[in-house]
Amino acid sequence: MKKLFCLLFPVLLLAGCGAKPAPVWIAAGHKQLETFKQDFLTGREPPITEIHFRKAVEEIKKGGDADLLGKAWLTRMALQVAVREELEEGEYLKTEAVEAVPANRNFYRFLKGDAATVDVSLLPDPYRPFWMAFRSGDAAKAAVTIAAIEDPLPRLIAAGLAVSHRLENDAILQIAVETASRNGWKRALLAWLERLKSSHEAAGDAAKATAIRSRIDMMMK
Repeated sequence: MKKLFCLLFPVLLLAGCGAKPAPVWIAAGHKQLETFKQDFLTGREPPITEIHFRKAVEEIKKGGDADLLGKAWLTRMALQVAVREELEEGEYLKTEAVEAVPANRNFYRFLKGDAATVDVSLLPDPYRPFWMAFRSGDAAKAAVTIAAIEDPLPRLIAAGLAVSHRLENDAILQIAVETASRNGWKRALLAWLERLKSSHEAAGDAAKATAIRSRIDMMMK
């Protein structure tokens, strides 16, 4: 999850984010988080998936760094947004109580969709145009800014954040479906196909809804 960490939090966190090599415990934590990310998005068995996250947390705790531990929990929350699941925020809040890091707290508020309190200047650059569209409440503008995010996971996170706060249109749903499909993220793809099917059903387009249902059934066999 090196790339995601570097994108979400522009600090020297892992080897590759800066010139200096990362300490062993950070590198080990990164490796476990990378595996967790792939397992989570593709829908591997939960017990196996969770093992990697627990190991990542164990490695990060070796350094006693509340900042990095908070980032790990925020990464988990961001993945939950990407697959349209309810946020599990309890462990992040416990970590924040130990040390309140402004960038972490700001990203937490971003994931919660708290338009009134998010400081745009503290967000990573790729999210800033999206957040301005999000705050405007314009779904068409949001779709354009989501499509412009180059990295697929932050693109999916932005789409999940928009839809969870009723900023939704067909373009956003299609972007999310295509992003998940292209990357082989089965768990995410199924979640977004279900949402797209519901959207077509609500619009009275039975043919499109049936076609998506058939695609879901094919993936589950």
